[in-house]
Amino acid sequence: MVSPPSWLSNFVDSVTSNIHAYDVLSPLGCHYQQVKDIWEVTVFASRTEIVGGPQDGLTCHASFNVDISGILQCFSEVGTISWQSQSLGSDDELGAHLAVEGICDNKQIWLRITSTAPERFGVGRRAVVNQQQIEEMW
Repeated sequence: MVSPPSWLSNFVDSVTSNIHAYDVLSPLGCHYQQVKDIWEVTVFASRTEIVGGPQDGLTCHASFNVDISGILQCFSEVGTISWQSQSLGSDDELGAHLAVEGICDNKQIWLRITSTAPERFGVGRRAVVNQQQIEEMW
């Protein structure tokens, strides 16, 4: 896999510094692609799978908040800010998410921070109940 450009890594680091857990934040994931002149960047917190105990196999979504004013400071210009409250259909893998379109480092960016991780990225950590351990998967 090709590493992201350094400006993009710096941008994502700035964005993720504004995502705060209510408990222990699960690993954060990022998917990006360039479509014509726009960099689409999606950031999400992974799901946690319970291993062992009475809830074995259950997966949980991360609980976190986003400092929106901090996110806006990651951009040199902000065009639009929006919130999508739920999935728009079976082909909408992002579901509920905050979206910000703007400019950073002279690049046009469409940032989305999802409330739950897209299914295709799988579980990012496991809580092994019997051993009282957390295993990071990615």
